[in-house]
Amino acid sequence: MRVALLLLIGAAVAFPSEARVRKKRKHAAVVRPLPARPEDDPLKKGRNPAFRNASIAFAAPADLSQLPDAPIAIQLVVKGYALGALKPGGPVPHAHLIVDNEPALEVQDAKGSWLLSGLQPGPHLLRAVLCRPWHEVVKAPKAFAMVRFWVGPKLGGKAGKAAEFVAWPQPRKPILTYVLPIGAPAEHLKLEHEGPPGDPTEASVPGEPAAPSTPGANRPVLDFYFSNGKLSRRGDKIRIVLDRRELPLITDWKPHVLKHAHRGARSITIDLLNRRGLKVPNVVNRTDREFTVSG
Repeated sequence: MRVALLLLIGAAVAFPSEARVRKKRKHAAVVRPLPARPEDDPLKKGRNPAFRNASIAFAAPADLSQLPDAPIAIQLVVKGYALGALKPGGPVPHAHLIVDNEPALEVQDAKGSWLLSGLQPGPHLLRAVLCRPWHEVVKAPKAFAMVRFWVGPKLGGKAGKAAEFVAWPQPRKPILTYVLPIGAPAEHLKLEHEGPPGDPTEASVPGEPAAPSTPGANRPVLDFYFSNGKLSRRGDKIRIVLDRRELPLITDWKPHVLKHAHRGARSITIDLLNRRGLKVPNVVNRTDREFTVSG
């Protein structure tokens, strides 16, 4: 008994109390403030339920209208989604305005009118798509709008029908709207916001996605809006050709990082295919685009 007691005392002397009792240190949890609105939250992607009721529509021009040869007044109606920065320097949710399948122009304000100039006489197409601050497409049922119109005198007879056939998609058939990568803007188009006299604001040309917590921070991203169809392994698919290299078919509606798009000038072609692998006929279902990868 005495020997055991001596051994316990020796162990206590050999190992200090600091070594015998290890206290667990509690790490203070890092609490990040939540964004004031879901549009600014990088954790919410384009298909998030928070944007289910987001919608965009054209108040002007009217579909199938005939307009004079002058700057075209464009008015957008946006509901369930905030455009523009909440405060200076903050994230900027916006809409992409696509004119005749040219690279998109960025619209950050749905109030008032936008004046579009540079259109030649003939049939034209406008599409608008709601986007996140880093340009990711909002994939809500009504986050897309389309309008068809003529500039200048409308051709009659077969000539007019033929011109419309090559410019206007059929609205009830599947429509693939290419958005990203954006590419260089069309030089002949100019879009200005109709503000106070002498103080017009030009629509900005979107850059490529660069937000660190979004897909494709270091690589360009393919993104699009798909109407009147469903992408799946047994349904519609999207074929991508990047620099003459065919990539795996896309069967899901989400942003796709273009891993093989290395630095420099690149070209991309996308086509909409049906479940049999055949092209779905509609004017804008094929898009060819050139873009530049930097860094």
